[in-house]
Amino acid sequence: MLRRLFLLTLAVAILPGARQADPAPQGWYIIADDAGAVLGHASATTRTLPDGHETVERRELRLADGERPSTILTDTTTTRFDRSGRPTLIVTESRDGRTIRRTETRIGATSAIVMRQSASGRHLTRVALPPGTRFDNGEGLMRGWTGDAPLDFLNLNPAAGLVERVTIERAPTQRPGTLSVLRKRHEGSALRGIMRLDLDTAGRIVAAIQPMFGVAVTTRPADRDTALRPHPPYRLLRNVMARSPVRIGPAAAQGHIRYRFGFIDGIAFAPPATGEQRVRADASGVTLDICTSCGPGLPSDPATLADARRATAWLQHDHPRVMALARPVIRRQLSPARTMQELAVRARSVMQRIDFTGHRSAADALAHGAGDCTEDAVVLAALGRAAGIPTRVASGLVYSRERYHGVSNVFMPHSWTLAYVDGAWRSFDMSLDGFDATHIALTIGDGDARSITAAGQLASLLDWQSLAEVRTRASP
Repeated sequence: MLRRLFLLTLAVAILPGARQADPAPQGWYIIADDAGAVLGHASATTRTLPDGHETVERRELRLADGERPSTILTDTTTTRFDRSGRPTLIVTESRDGRTIRRTETRIGATSAIVMRQSASGRHLTRVALPPGTRFDNGEGLMRGWTGDAPLDFLNLNPAAGLVERVTIERAPTQRPGTLSVLRKRHEGSALRGIMRLDLDTAGRIVAAIQPMFGVAVTTRPADRDTALRPHPPYRLLRNVMARSPVRIGPAAAQGHIRYRFGFIDGIAFAPPATGEQRVRADASGVTLDICTSCGPGLPSDPATLADARRATAWLQHDHPRVMALARPVIRRQLSPARTMQELAVRARSVMQRIDFTGHRSAADALAHGAGDCTEDAVVLAALGRAAGIPTRVASGLVYSRERYHGVSNVFMPHSWTLAYVDGAWRSFDMSLDGFDATHIALTIGDGDARSITAAGQLASLLDWQSLAEVRTRASP
């Protein structure tokens, strides 16, 4: 849970006023939710170099989860620009406790090389840069922009290791004294991120507001003393839980549930269809039917299945640590479905401790021997790929009947594994020992930070309208 809000701050790709072409110091920022509770602070500085300039952005969050001691999470991004103002090198270093992860992006004329370094080694990705690709998330385009016509462009996302389509448009509601806009990130036709920006009369960002599971986290300028003022750790779980419209009993959870959602501010998106989730959209919202056989499943063409077997920076199925854990199950030559079940048992023998901090790949999580639902989903997906089974990771919401840190009858952030077994896509939930009809999928990915963060942002757009059990009539 903690990592989801940490990833949220990483999704704030620029601080208000940071990363400008003018190499002047930028200042201090405070990070707080919409109720005024402080999560942490940020700073941005710029210095001149002989061949250009360099900016350094640093964020620090102090978070707590349940009764555990508070955790300090930090990330520092250093960007070097040439004399023309074009970035040539972006280095991000993230820390939670003693764990350090580093991402280095070297930008060339037509491609960028992204290198991710963690305890389990390094992973290189080459990203093609189409003509016109931007690196500032549209900040330069907003200077002097009136908001009358939407902006639409390609932008490099170093954290995700890809070029994504970004649109910027006037927000449906406006704040006094500013131009409020929505910056959206897309993967094909799918919405993968959204942020509200407040601009001053010159088109400069004065506040960045990031939705996450119903919490609106704002990064805004502050003086140094205010930014560094001590504050109690931010209690995350109580803020990201969504109260269920009704209490869901065990029988209903194991059956068929129909959900109806509208969209806040009319910002619509299409949740993914899975083997258990059917999606029907209309002009006023979306209806989800969830049961063990409700959905059509993900595509199962050869190219899609091959992509769901490949090694990634998060699902390193070819890593010795992952292969060593999977090999005894692979040797038994079980059916694909039974293989996934046995792999989950093997993984649970290693992943015995709960740890809400950090964001770890499969190999790193196994080395750490701890994690939460995101690590569980990533580990099981990697083990499945090690066995030759196509897998993906679903992220969204799940219902909790039990009292959790003083709150019950709520929907909470969650991730689980999808696997193509015995001719169909099925869900496997290692954390909760099984799938039920309260699993609401909002994104499908490879356990990467981008897809996990996107689920949180999309959840904040849902306007809960109804929830009902669907019962089959008994034959006369």
